[in-house]
Amino acid sequence: MEVPEKDGGQAFSLEPIFLAWVETDSGLASLDVTRARSAAAATDKRLDRALIDLGLISGDALGHVVRTVLNVGDVGPHQLPLRPVVAEVLKADFLAKAKVLPVADDDVTLTIAMVDPLDDFVANAIALKARRRVHRLRITRPTFTEAFEGLYGKRLSEAEQSIAERPTGEARDGDIDTLRDAASDAPVVRFVQDTVHNAIQARASDIHLRVSGGRPEVLFRIDGMLVGQTAPASDTYLSVISRLKILANLDIAERRLPQDGRIRLNVGGRPIDIRISTMPHINGEGAVLRLLSRELSVSSLSALGFSPRIERELMQLFEAPDGLVLVTGPTGSGKSTTLHAALKQIIRPELNVVTIEDPVEYRVDGVAQIQVDEKTGLTFPKALRALLRQDPDVILVGEIRDPETARIAVQAALTGHLVLATLHTNSALAAVPRLIDMGVEPFLLQAVLRGVLAQRLLRKTGTGRIAVGELLRCDAEITGWLAESLDLSLERRARLTTLGFRSLRDDAEERVLNGDIARSELRGLFADAE
Repeated sequence: MEVPEKDGGQAFSLEPIFLAWVETDSGLASLDVTRARSAAAATDKRLDRALIDLGLISGDALGHVVRTVLNVGDVGPHQLPLRPVVAEVLKADFLAKAKVLPVADDDVTLTIAMVDPLDDFVANAIALKARRRVHRLRITRPTFTEAFEGLYGKRLSEAEQSIAERPTGEARDGDIDTLRDAASDAPVVRFVQDTVHNAIQARASDIHLRVSGGRPEVLFRIDGMLVGQTAPASDTYLSVISRLKILANLDIAERRLPQDGRIRLNVGGRPIDIRISTMPHINGEGAVLRLLSRELSVSSLSALGFSPRIERELMQLFEAPDGLVLVTGPTGSGKSTTLHAALKQIIRPELNVVTIEDPVEYRVDGVAQIQVDEKTGLTFPKALRALLRQDPDVILVGEIRDPETARIAVQAALTGHLVLATLHTNSALAAVPRLIDMGVEPFLLQAVLRGVLAQRLLRKTGTGRIAVGELLRCDAEITGWLAESLDLSLERRARLTTLGFRSLRDDAEERVLNGDIARSELRGLFADAE
């Protein structure tokens, strides 16, 4: 039998029809379509996959297009065969990889159910191999898996399971298509969307995905505590991780090394930036997503819950004409929120306020914000050096993390700018030796350091969290003491107390006495707390 000529019928070239739908009837903005087409060309993907990867259409929407616009129906239960069709022509291994199930054959037309009915290459290859016209139907992945295993055994599930059994190994060439296809399934796309939406609703700061005891886990960090959530099924966990990697433009084949990336989503009309970090574990690859709302949820320092004394003295520091002011603490202690809340209070039309951040966590009106991009070479030091030629009045440095950034920040403070920055230290007193360890000369710090706030976030007795802190107002004498040693004499500590310095523990104890926080909260802050 001769292979039929291409007659524009259902068997050939469905994608041009899909392209026409995208450009005319999909409701997508032209900019979105242009962005998707550029992404498709750059990554050698089909347009429909690029649209799903970018989150511009859902798997359900694509299924609607396939059914109604392309007139490709869904396979019904009564159409599933009781025994393999054309098994002598189409081998099980090929069908497993292509996600195709032959369902009927009349020697002229071969009807096939495809997980991806837009795959012209596979459909045309089957037409050539079987020497028949091909009629396509759509089948969901779960239905395909169940039907395939019933007809051909467990070849497919074993192939996919082999990927999961290599938690720290590199994916093989054949695995990549399997991972990418599975990551685009509607249930996987919906699970990722629902998980992020639920995390936003719960005011979570992070989403943790990991495998523990052979079972996937999803946890939200809410008010500093990890809380278990609905987890994906074991056989879709790998697809969920792959989906997240695709959204963040990470390498889905790389599972042996950590990867970092960013995802930008619109959840319930609210723009959300997500910072994702993947990590190979012995039980399977894990991921942590940091949720960064572009809209600052607090309008002032008062909303953070600092004691009135700390709030008052902080504002005095933030309104200084020049110098260096630091906010310190571990990751997740609210440092960036404090600085951005302060910016909202000090910005004025006559001030040029600029931030350098990685990432830009909050959008602040009236502030020029710069996003560091290591891949393009826009590092903290490079951006900061260039910024000094932009006539700034106030500079916020997202984090001082290296000697060069530290030195430039100090130089900026010396030349008449107010520099606000975060630093990773456990106490306010430790900020001075930390900067000296980075190579900053002590006499320069004595000239520019105005104050250091060390802070933590603790759960309130009602709901939510409040900030506790220790604020050190610095002058040349105090900075000089700390440059010599953190082990201050009793006389020098008494002098700090006279000047109003109260330790983090003193502030936390006072909040316990005021009923703001429970004493049990101090156990996570001080090792000897009762």
